[in-house]
Amino acid sequence: MIRRILRKRLYRPEALTLLAREYRGRRGPILSNQVHLAEAAQWILRAQAATPDEGVAGGYSLEDGWIASYPETTGYIIPTLLGYADYCSDPIYRERALAMARWELDVQLPDGGFPGHFVDSAHPPVVFNTGQVIFGLLAAYRASADERFLAAARRAGGWLAQVQHSDGSWRRFDYRGHVHTYNTRTAWALAELALETRDEALLAIASRHLDWAVAQSQANGWFRHCAFSPDEDPFLHTIAYTVQGLLEAGISLQRPKYVEAAERTARAVLAHVSPDGSIPGTFDEEWRPTVRYSCLTGNAQMSTVWLRLFSITGSNVFREAALRTNGFLKSLQDCSTSNPHVRGAVKGSHPLWGRYLFGTYPNWAAKFFMDALLMEEAAFTGQAPCIRCW
Repeated sequence: MIRRILRKRLYRPEALTLLAREYRGRRGPILSNQVHLAEAAQWILRAQAATPDEGVAGGYSLEDGWIASYPETTGYIIPTLLGYADYCSDPIYRERALAMARWELDVQLPDGGFPGHFVDSAHPPVVFNTGQVIFGLLAAYRASADERFLAAARRAGGWLAQVQHSDGSWRRFDYRGHVHTYNTRTAWALAELALETRDEALLAIASRHLDWAVAQSQANGWFRHCAFSPDEDPFLHTIAYTVQGLLEAGISLQRPKYVEAAERTARAVLAHVSPDGSIPGTFDEEWRPTVRYSCLTGNAQMSTVWLRLFSITGSNVFREAALRTNGFLKSLQDCSTSNPHVRGAVKGSHPLWGRYLFGTYPNWAAKFFMDALLMEEAAFTGQAPCIRCW
């Protein structure tokens, strides 16, 4: 750990203060969902304001400060902020979300795809990233009726259709040049676009990938090709992506086999929720944890999955796991610090020096944390709309 801290130059006063807090194991109080949601939403607005454009900074790094805007995660932050605007009745979040969507129009590539990684340098289009932006464009279209958003989503869907492999997978133009089952979230985006536009060809493209992904599922709920690279264990983050894509697409398309495959994996992860709500960050194919830290993005994503399964099955095991996990996440969100870089943020790993985004507070962790709390509010209080965890 010390070598990594030195290598990443995490010896500035800000970084040392935060690392010392981690070392002491300090947790914050668990407050109301309203407070935690407001703090996360305000952090996202600060992350947007920290960039020279209307995108959302990829996160805050103790090594480099605010990161450049990230098209992929800005894309799926848009529906979260729109849902939060309805929840808190504050139009500023709707305005900021639509500004993000207009920025996405500016960065869309001529072929319809969206660039991978951050916008501080040129990047080719990436399948997964493009799929996630479709969620934002669709949400912005439904919120504003601005046809530009739907047209851009259609162009993105057309590019995804062109580059899909004949077996339903995406083997080109994806992260690190590998095939990934977590593109179920890309297929889910295409399914939502197909339903919106009544495009049967896009629906077939989405179904082809989802069928391929189900074929990668093992009897114990494990999915092949679930990691970023074949030589590493998958993070809970990518496992949860895979499960969520199948589950939500299965619900939207009324395809029980997708829901059943997702539920097998969701139940397998249940066994690894600790009493305090934490979950190991990576697993092997026998569901043996392979690290001791938690991947907080994955924790939040699994909470949204369990809350969705609770809503359709009524099983309290899903409810209890989600509440425990949400409590764990809330105890790690600092809602009182005067440091605007990290107040309301959610770190990549707990502790902060875990391998998943060492020393970084990624914007997607805050997004999925908000989704989990909004879904908890919808499930148990009836006071909030469910944003369907886009």
